[in-house]
Amino acid sequence: MADNWLAATLDENGVLKNKLGIKDPAELAQKEFWLSAKAALQILRHGVKITDIDDLNKIHQIMFGELYEWAGQERQGNFRKGNTEFFPYERFVYAKEDINDILHSLPKTEPLSAIDYAKLLDRINFYHPFREGNGRSSKVFLQCFAMQHGQVIDYPLTNDEVIAAEDAGDVERLARLIKVEKMA
Repeated sequence: MADNWLAATLDENGVLKNKLGIKDPAELAQKEFWLSAKAALQILRHGVKITDIDDLNKIHQIMFGELYEWAGQERQGNFRKGNTEFFPYERFVYAKEDINDILHSLPKTEPLSAIDYAKLLDRINFYHPFREGNGRSSKVFLQCFAMQHGQVIDYPLTNDEVIAAEDAGDVERLARLIKVEKMA
């Protein structure tokens, strides 16, 4: 594990290093938003099959690969955002096993409950495998998983409440915030 993995992802001005050479953070954020949204639509149109947590890496690669060299690759060290410290890098194998245990214990095609999806979202958020784009790729991952169960997940329009529930590890609150509906 490289101690300087996080610094290696940043340009000298603090902007994430990117394939397009964008140095302005607002321009990069806008480009990232549009490219990842376009890729997410393609993923959902093609109905990517979810078999285990490694499929999250594939989704992240598709969503962010046009911008970042490290897209789809797990972070190489510990990571925190604000007051939230995510799963220790040294224990990633355990996080992946835990998430896979949940995925594999659920029915293969029968409808699932909001609490089932909330548990997965909570665990994936804490795992937080990527430098950036964890929330967006996790939601697409779960949306693909829901499609396999004949369902769609309707997330709140603003992320603040979801992030607060995830930061608190409040799975029941998270389940109340997401709406699970049968596909038409």
